[in-house]
Amino acid sequence: MATYQNFMLSTKHQLIILLFLAIGLNFNTLFNEYAMDDVVVISKNTLVQKGIKGIPEILTTDFFYGIDKGKNALPGGRYRPISLIVFALEYQLFGLNPFVGHLINVLLFALLIGLLFRLLKKYIFIEHNQYLAFVTCLLFVVHPIHTEVIANIKSRDELIAFILLLATSFSLIKYAEKKSLRLLFVALFCFLLALLTRENAVPFIGIAPLVSYFFLNRSVKKSILLSIPLLAVFAAYMTIRVVLLGFTNSAKLDILNSPFLYASTSQAFATKVFILVKYIWLMAIPYPLSFDYGFNELQYVDILSMQFILSALLLLGLIIYSVFTFNKKSIFSFCIIFYFITIFLFSNFIIDIGAPLAERLLFQPSMAFCIVVAVIYLKVEKKFNLLAKSFLLIILILFSTKTILRNAEWKNNESLYFADVNTVPNSVRANMYVGREYCRKAQSEKNKELQNEYFQKAVSFDEKALKLYPHYLYIYQNLGTAYLGLQDYFKAADNWIQWSNLASISDSAAKKGLDLLSDILYNEGNKSYKKGNVPAAIEFYKKS
Repeated sequence: MATYQNFMLSTKHQLIILLFLAIGLNFNTLFNEYAMDDVVVISKNTLVQKGIKGIPEILTTDFFYGIDKGKNALPGGRYRPISLIVFALEYQLFGLNPFVGHLINVLLFALLIGLLFRLLKKYIFIEHNQYLAFVTCLLFVVHPIHTEVIANIKSRDELIAFILLLATSFSLIKYAEKKSLRLLFVALFCFLLALLTRENAVPFIGIAPLVSYFFLNRSVKKSILLSIPLLAVFAAYMTIRVVLLGFTNSAKLDILNSPFLYASTSQAFATKVFILVKYIWLMAIPYPLSFDYGFNELQYVDILSMQFILSALLLLGLIIYSVFTFNKKSIFSFCIIFYFITIFLFSNFIIDIGAPLAERLLFQPSMAFCIVVAVIYLKVEKKFNLLAKSFLLIILILFSTKTILRNAEWKNNESLYFADVNTVPNSVRANMYVGREYCRKAQSEKNKELQNEYFQKAVSFDEKALKLYPHYLYIYQNLGTAYLGLQDYFKAADNWIQWSNLASISDSAAKKGLDLLSDILYNEGNKSYKKGNVPAAIEFYKKS
């Protein structure tokens, strides 16, 4: 028993266990392909695929410019040049190689865990239970809510930003000890790089003084002063961003990218409050998981509904508790404030982020959950050793299993969409994407019978998406393609006309589609005429 305790008390052994799990649990992602938003950052990003030559343009354009020339920029814009530069360098060295992309993500996650463990062990939890840093990181490593960040290559920006914030933390702590301006400069430079990687670095301005007060024995005043240089860097970052991109908070008139478009003011507020609790639920019970929680899966919540009332009471209770225990420096108070600070920017209260809820947004906030569970475990373990250890083991096994299985579902678009459409059957996006995948499968299938079966399934899912939301042009585009494959030219024409009507005048794809279909219909008219079926020929000519 003593030998086991000595082994577990070793910081080196704890670190080895954490790194082994960080790599081992995510090892199966190495065999995955590109999936979902990977097209945005590498597989179809024209700037990234210029390699090093694309860096100057990456530095001066919106995050989505390389994929759509800025036509579909989300409200507020996205300026993340560092992450795109990393992808450009990857492309320069390895080309389109998903194995390399996934390997980099796994190694970055392992690096992040190593830095996080060292920070918590050596500086943050120095006066707490000697196992607290290890158990916290252990829970963070196995948590399935992180699978999107690791398995989706595009979410590398989450990993890089977090690593840069950890580097900022180390430098700030050492600066406070040694009062070296060099260390302060390093800290601020790392923070600037984090901001240029992803916007979720912004909450660190509030996290830094919070950590300083709760764990580094500094007064409230001194802790707040710590945020002043961070605010100066943020001001410089915003200046650069606004000069290069401008700034707009106007919502896109599209329910899939502006989730509260059809909600009343009270419904939008109530739903956003409910989502804050939904996030807590997902951290506690990460099942089922999905790439999409948008329209029409996540329903609006009314201000008088029990969902809102219970959510509001829970959040209010947490806020009151954190306020009353703030002066006592309760670790639970810290976790509550940490959660609210790190999630609030992405809660849609400040800016419409284009999605009501996303698992990747919990990457940093989930730290609070892991700390809370670790603290509770260590408290219970003192009195009920076997019970606590058994419960922790069950959590670790369940979370690890779910992580491995979820990573496999992220193999490619087909496996991800086909799995998640069962999880979120009312999601417009999920049904539309499944329809698109069946079209793709049909177009590459040589067996005519199987090809028709795939096209029929595409029609089925797209028709469902259309019933859920009959105003989205890409559903009509997909349906037209499926009907074209089934040689039902009139239905294909009707859907592509709708696609064209909803599309921008400058949408060349819609025009090309209609031109193609017009030629097909004209040729079908000629065939009917040659067969002597004049009425049918006339119908084809009219449609053409």
